[in-house]
Amino acid sequence: MNNRGQFLDSRSLAPDAPLPGSNRRRTAPRWALPLLSALVGALLLFALAFHLPPPEVMHHAEGLRVATRDLRSVPADAPPAHTTAATERIERRLAELRSAMHDEGLVIPAVEAFAQRWERRLRDSRPAPAWLDALVADADLAASDLQDAVQSRQQALGLGLQGVALSVALLLVVPIVGLRRERRQMRASLNEFSTHLGSGDWQGAVQTLREDRSSTTPSTFGALASGVEDLIGESERRWQARAELSADWYWETDERHRLSWLAGSVLPITSLGWALDDLMHKRRDELVFLAPPAEGWAAFHQRLDRHEPFRDLELHARSRDGRLGRWMAISGRPRHDRRGRFVGYEGVGRDISERKAAHERLAASEQRWSLMAGLASDWYWETDTEHRLLPLAPEFRRRYPVMTEHVEGRTRWELHGDALTREQWAEHRADLDARRPFRGLQFEADMGDGRLLWLSVSGIPRFDGQGRFLGYHGVGRDITVRKQAERLLMRHNEELQRAVAARTRDLEQLNLDLEAFSRQLAHELRTPISHVQGLAHLLEARAAARLNDEERQLIDLQVGAARHMRETVDALLQLARSTVQSMPMETVDLSALAREVVAELPVLERDGPVQWDIAPGIVVTGSPAALRIVLVNLLGNAAKFTRRTAGAHVAVGATTDADGRLRVSVQDNGTGFPAEQAARLFTPFTRLHADDTFHGTGIGLSIVQRIVERHGGSVAARGASGQGACFEFTLAAAPRVDEAPAASAG
Repeated sequence: MNNRGQFLDSRSLAPDAPLPGSNRRRTAPRWALPLLSALVGALLLFALAFHLPPPEVMHHAEGLRVATRDLRSVPADAPPAHTTAATERIERRLAELRSAMHDEGLVIPAVEAFAQRWERRLRDSRPAPAWLDALVADADLAASDLQDAVQSRQQALGLGLQGVALSVALLLVVPIVGLRRERRQMRASLNEFSTHLGSGDWQGAVQTLREDRSSTTPSTFGALASGVEDLIGESERRWQARAELSADWYWETDERHRLSWLAGSVLPITSLGWALDDLMHKRRDELVFLAPPAEGWAAFHQRLDRHEPFRDLELHARSRDGRLGRWMAISGRPRHDRRGRFVGYEGVGRDISERKAAHERLAASEQRWSLMAGLASDWYWETDTEHRLLPLAPEFRRRYPVMTEHVEGRTRWELHGDALTREQWAEHRADLDARRPFRGLQFEADMGDGRLLWLSVSGIPRFDGQGRFLGYHGVGRDITVRKQAERLLMRHNEELQRAVAARTRDLEQLNLDLEAFSRQLAHELRTPISHVQGLAHLLEARAAARLNDEERQLIDLQVGAARHMRETVDALLQLARSTVQSMPMETVDLSALAREVVAELPVLERDGPVQWDIAPGIVVTGSPAALRIVLVNLLGNAAKFTRRTAGAHVAVGATTDADGRLRVSVQDNGTGFPAEQAARLFTPFTRLHADDTFHGTGIGLSIVQRIVERHGGSVAARGASGQGACFEFTLAAAPRVDEAPAASAG
């Protein structure tokens, strides 16, 4: 795989970063010795140039000659001071000349002869003219000899400088020629290296550097090759890792836009059943599984022919069997060689099927939301940081065009200040200032066209990504119809309450009249019944001796009928009272009440005693007096219908239903009743047994049912002939001790 170098580490490009492999031992260059020799020659030239006699030596010699001539020219009659001054100048010049000659290493015999001559006649204050002439001649000779010596030395040094310069020139020519030759060879190697590298063959480029043997420093190219190999090899590894681990893939085309290279571990076409051979060396419009882009293949290839880059071109690919499809997005740019010639396109691709599906779902959701917003009675609104309304939704504009012209840029309390009280608006503004959400703010608004509508507004604060407050947004709703319905319902409720109150008063009066009628009727019936009973007893007492058995039997029938009639009247009165009497509710210990009722039951003729089994702790909420009547009837029936049962047993228990109510049961093992006749038991005056066997009025169970129903419960019976009966009724359980305060608080 060719490396394009897209993922080079930025650290490898730092100018001061050491080149990998640069710490290897280097071989000494072949041109080091000639260049070092030339450098030594140059230093020698520099040293010889510094050994040339300076011009000060000749200057001192000339000064000595001039001073000597000045001494000879002093007149004989001149003051001694003139001679002394001339003598001092000669001594000074001589000392300077000898010092300079000593510094330069020059030995001139004529100068030494002049010095000796001068020292011998130095004490003579007035030297002879002949001596002065000889002294001048010695000074001229010394200057001439000194000049000849300096010139000889200069000539010798000049010849030496020329020889050294020639040698240095020769030493420099040889490495210069060799370096020029190596430079041409290095340029050729680097050109070949650049050619391989430009074509992507970095391995060939590295091999070119390693095989170069023309360099005076072969380790330099070796280090460069090692550095390039390490650098690009690491880049190749990173590029391959990113290509394999990334969700994108890399592609290239040739100058005719045919796919020439694909790289990447995630290629959607492979998951669709297509192979790489189905793509390579083909243009995209030649791929049968690709659908044209939105702009069409012709427009796309025109853009490619203009060498324009493109980004996020969406294409749809179908599977080989045509049942599946994937969406992909490709981006590309033209690529050129080092000479600027167009060689094709390069770019990346990405599978966007999930994003496309999410976009389609979002678009469908947006469409549904727009449809819902258009059809619903709600509308969306927004405000700025100052709670001023921003432009409203088009649906609101369509519904309320007149009002829309005035709402934008204003607050609600500015628009509808009279719709709420000042305190209500202040409370609403406090919620807004505290950034609290609000719900169901209702007020009556003037729509500007003469209509007054009720609006309900709800909103929450909105923030940007940095948490800065932007204002509020929410929904509004027209609740005018609901308000009108509420007003109408309130009027109907008021009328209904008045009607119910009137009906209640009528029923209460009717119940009072019925109760009074029942009492009066019972009183009117009891009087003649008592007379019949009394007359029968009186007749039996006065004529007992004259009555035969048949006559006594008739009197007994008369007394029994009167007693039965009196009991029936009492039962009817009790039934009427069970319907209309008040029932104050309180906590009742039903277990204790049952034991009291059992103790007060009348004694009956029995075949054996009854075993009473009353469960403790049955506590309910109800009317104690009414519940006593219920227990008297149920326990009395249990005692009555077990008279002829050996080992009679009656059990009172309770269980808790799912709704929390207590289900109280009274079960016996007495005569029982047919199961199909259970529904008839609670009908007034219905009896399933003969009166001579089990005496009764047939009203007791009806009274039980009415009392239990007035307690909000229900009553039921089940049984079988000869197998006993079970009566169950439900009552509200008494509140627990920990619930009592809460109940009282309510």
